[in-house]
Amino acid sequence: MREPIAIHTEEDYERAQQRVEELNAAPDSGDKEHELQALAEAMLAFELRRDEALD
Repeated sequence: MREPIAIHTEEDYERAQQRVEELNAAPDSGDKEHELQALAEAMLAFELRRDEALD
């Protein structure tokens, strides 16, 4: 079983963005799609938490 992706800091968020860029440049595969989906969900969760903290 794979570890879930969690983003806790701005630095984590920046690394996730870099990983998305790397994956987008890689050939298509099922693993790539799963990782992109997991990254998207983790990034969205982080953005929502950050926005709530700013309100």
